[in-house]
Amino acid sequence: MQERRTHIRVTTPVLIEFPHPVTMKTERSFTYDVSEGGLRFPTEVKLPIGRDLPMTLSLPFQNSTFHAVAEVMWVREIARIGATQYEIGVRFRWLEDPDRQRLSHHLRAISGV
Repeated sequence: MQERRTHIRVTTPVLIEFPHPVTMKTERSFTYDVSEGGLRFPTEVKLPIGRDLPMTLSLPFQNSTFHAVAEVMWVREIARIGATQYEIGVRFRWLEDPDRQRLSHHLRAISGV
């Protein structure tokens, strides 16, 4: 299978918050990995593929957050004991340029690139 990503993914726990699509309750998760183009995270919420997902990201060791809109690209059910968990892959559709630059700088700093 050919790699389709244009950005390097970095394994880092970024706190994300997003609204549950039905209840609108704020859901929280930590990313498995992040790139300038998107991220992957676990959740108990099964999100529909193609859905735009507004989210707030909090980079570790920084006292600031930023907002993005991401498109759900894929969903995988994760076999777990207890409540069903899903792994979600999203692609950023909207991210302000200063926030994209801050994310890029953070990813370069932790990856050593």
